[in-house]
Amino acid sequence: MISKRAIEAILLKSRNDPAWWIRTVLGKNPWEMQVAIMESVRDNPETAVASCHGAGKSFIGANTALWFLYTHKPSIVITTAPTDRQVRGILWKEIRMSHSSALKPLGGRLLSQELKLDDNWWAWGFTAPSYDPNRFQGFHEQHVLVVADEAAGISEEIYEGIDSVLSSEHARLLMIGNPTNAEGRFGRAFKTPGVAKFKISAYDTPNFTHFGITESDILSGEWRQKVTGPLPHPYLVTPHWVERMAKKGINSPFYQSRVLAKFPSQEPDTLIPLDWIDEAVRRNLRDDDPLPVELGVDVARFGTNETVVTLRTGNRAEIIKRFRHMDTMQTAGQVARLIQDYKAEVAKIDADGIGAGVYDRLKEQHFPVCAMHSGAKARDDTRFVNARAEWWWELRSRFEEGTIDIEDDDDLISQLSNIKYKLNSQGRIQVESKEDMRKRGIESPDLADSLMLAFARVKNPPARVRVRSSRRR
Repeated sequence: MISKRAIEAILLKSRNDPAWWIRTVLGKNPWEMQVAIMESVRDNPETAVASCHGAGKSFIGANTALWFLYTHKPSIVITTAPTDRQVRGILWKEIRMSHSSALKPLGGRLLSQELKLDDNWWAWGFTAPSYDPNRFQGFHEQHVLVVADEAAGISEEIYEGIDSVLSSEHARLLMIGNPTNAEGRFGRAFKTPGVAKFKISAYDTPNFTHFGITESDILSGEWRQKVTGPLPHPYLVTPHWVERMAKKGINSPFYQSRVLAKFPSQEPDTLIPLDWIDEAVRRNLRDDDPLPVELGVDVARFGTNETVVTLRTGNRAEIIKRFRHMDTMQTAGQVARLIQDYKAEVAKIDADGIGAGVYDRLKEQHFPVCAMHSGAKARDDTRFVNARAEWWWELRSRFEEGTIDIEDDDDLISQLSNIKYKLNSQGRIQVESKEDMRKRGIESPDLADSLMLAFARVKNPPARVRVRSSRRR
């Protein structure tokens, strides 16, 4: 039998050394910076972690939550995030996996997003909608930990509710997420004295440090010679992914946030800020009437570009086709099939250049298509240089007002965050052209243009019958 003194020594060791507890009890092996973050939660009231994409954020949050709960009795652990998918499907999925695979039996009643050890000793995860800060009221215990996942997307009102929980002597807050908005509570934490601050760049993660891969290696391609064996953590961010993102522009907001873990500077000429885009990704709009059902078709002009088709159903958007190296007739056939499959009311086709042939063929076959000419006169030509500027500005307004729901696609997010605009000498809005983006070293925003076309208003839509599609995201 283990003596009482030995048990007390083990408990003290567990509380003082989170990495030891996680390795010994959970059988997990956190890497150096993850250990430092867990130790910061042990020592500091607030810890803020700006993380790149794929750095193991859910691992840090989940295993820190389990360590705190089981080594502090009594205690309350609350985890929150902007969406149910992040709470239930990501963070609490990691908690359930770590709990069930632990080397030592942990005990407790584990549900999908709740773990109860006793009446005053439990963990709970829930979504943090911006309109309900009261959900945090009434949670007080000697030991409290709040884990704010995807912290940049949590509203100021919810943080006020979180602050009301952190009133006990041994209360801890762990904020972790991609840096997108430097002006929010998460962003301000990195300027606030007394907050322990961490930044996890892709170049700080094991798949890079193990081989000594630097940003210059990524840009030159020399990283391929440095990778002399399997990646030590293939589930974390990889050099292949970072190279692909670097080719989209190392000065882009997406690269700054998702690769370097830096809050991107909000340039005044950015058309759609990255944090607006992230909010649209997290958004889950449920339209009672999902009409209109429309397609936006951006036709590739060059070999490296893509033809992209985006489906719009009400306020929601989904990329349903992307391809290269098809001639005009093949492309027309693909679009015709998508119109039929999704019962689209109209396909809005970029008819400048090679897209004109696609439009002509589909019109000849009596499909409901509209020719979209970006250089055409805008409805409000006193405010916009051309139709393209007006279409883009209307899409920008949807992001600003929260009336668009898009999918989580790295290429789409990167392209949207890269587009710039300016006012010409007459004070009219002009959106950067693909050619100007190419001069900046930015690839053609084919996915972004397809999304813009899907939501663009047309002057003379074809006659159409509204038919609900059986195909949904």
